[in-house]
Amino acid sequence: MDNRTDPVMIIAGVSERDGKQRAFEVWLYKATKEGWSVTVESTSVDQPGDQCGVVHIEGLTYRIRHARRVRRHVTIVPAGQHLVSAAVNLSLGESHGITQTWEFGHAAWAEPIVEDD
Repeated sequence: MDNRTDPVMIIAGVSERDGKQRAFEVWLYKATKEGWSVTVESTSVDQPGDQCGVVHIEGLTYRIRHARRVRRHVTIVPAGQHLVSAAVNLSLGESHGITQTWEFGHAAWAEPIVEDD
């Protein structure tokens, strides 16, 4: 039985500011670390949109994308309040106008390219 994580389950949490090139590189690193033999067919990191490139993994083709994909917990600190002060206040159970919410953060992932028979 193959114990490797399926390529579509590999998520590389890379922020939007790090860019598609970094997202593509991190996803490739994680896939090879899982034991997959990955061959890059093409890259599109300098093109508009969320596609980073196309790879082949052991006979199957995947499109690597970078967009909002993963849930992340966000803490919003009121203007003028120092982040360290806010962290100390939260650790003491005091919120002082600090709000917490969820949002989608950027990540890279693989989608299979499936051809109709």
